[in-house]
Amino acid sequence: MPLDATISPAGCAPSVWIARPHRRPEPVELDAALTSVGLTDPRPVLVVVGGAAHLSEAVAPVLLTLFERIAPQLDALGAAVIDGGTAFGVMALMGRARRCAGARFPLIGIAPQGAVAIDSGKPDQPAGKDGKARLDPNHTHFMLVPGDAWGDESPWISAVADRFARGRGSLMLVAAGGEITRLDVMHRLRSGGRVLVLAGSGGTADRLVDRRRNGAAGLDTGPADLDAEAPERALIHILDLADAGDHLPGILARALAP
Repeated sequence: MPLDATISPAGCAPSVWIARPHRRPEPVELDAALTSVGLTDPRPVLVVVGGAAHLSEAVAPVLLTLFERIAPQLDALGAAVIDGGTAFGVMALMGRARRCAGARFPLIGIAPQGAVAIDSGKPDQPAGKDGKARLDPNHTHFMLVPGDAWGDESPWISAVADRFARGRGSLMLVAAGGEITRLDVMHRLRSGGRVLVLAGSGGTADRLVDRRRNGAAGLDTGPADLDAEAPERALIHILDLADAGDHLPGILARALAP
């Protein structure tokens, strides 16, 4: 399969850009990637990260309702959404919400090319024929970046968000999650991006909330060290999941306004 190409997986209409091995998310590379899938005009960007395979069954329907509520607003704001792109957890929920709401915003999945399957598989199965994670069919674009392990995509997610926004508003929304979510948040904070954490969604999100509110140690170990300096901590904001339906639309209007 040629690299740096735009392709359409069988049974799926999205554009897919595949990076050459060992490349870094440099501006020229990012511009080429966005152009190759037809995303040339700057847009405000919402980055969604969080729970995948282990998202709580109690939290999932709440998030789906929330995503369905904000989908028309994302259209009205002319925004794009970036996430991990697979048929799991928050990513699958965002794809389903976009489809059910009839929304038209670009939904861009960014994943390590060695960890995902580019095949049609069965619509109700999140894994491809080789056991790799299946791309979510409700996404509109994919960028498959160098790497075989989850977490290799984390710096690309933040870099693509900044390059696509080009000075327009951007916000990272965190719901639940594990180790990879910690990496996503770390890279976003280090690039100066704002992060909104949904308290009560579980996992990394709740550990971030504990640290932000109470100084808990929750995220100070491991390779995804989030022992942020004061300027980085100031970029983290908290919204209770129970109140998100009422308050998230207003937050998005301010963060992603033209």
